[in-house]
Amino acid sequence: MMMQQQVSADRGNVMKRAYISVLLMVALLVSFVPSASAAFSYTSPIYNLSGGTIYFGNGVIVNTGQYYDTLTVNVYKKECTTTSSCTNIWVGSKTISLSSQQYTYPGASGAPLIPIVTGTAAGQYFYTLSAPGSWHVMASIHN
Repeated sequence: MMMQQQVSADRGNVMKRAYISVLLMVALLVSFVPSASAAFSYTSPIYNLSGGTIYFGNGVIVNTGQYYDTLTVNVYKKECTTTSSCTNIWVGSKTISLSSQQYTYPGASGAPLIPIVTGTAAGQYFYTLSAPGSWHVMASIHN
């Protein structure tokens, strides 16, 4: 009886060690996989702009990720028929591609502003930023 209990205890310890080893291997493998949730996104507040060309810039844009990446800037016009009924209408977009840790200052130090769309009417506009990687953006839209 004593021998049977010892064999049963040894099997339990072996199973625990095997389970812990499998968990450690999974954790090690997962640590090498890039995170799928490391995406960058931002929605701006509303800007009241006059008609004409809408530009993006006057601030720094940095790819803070580990890889070459593309940032997408989408601009929308907020059209309201009543105080409670508004529609967001896409008016244009641009992409900004930078290598890891590369930056740009559109509108400063001689770098041109980034034109998004021309021929717009005066109104309320906002923009969204999206990228698969990590970014630091201090620029905005304006006329």
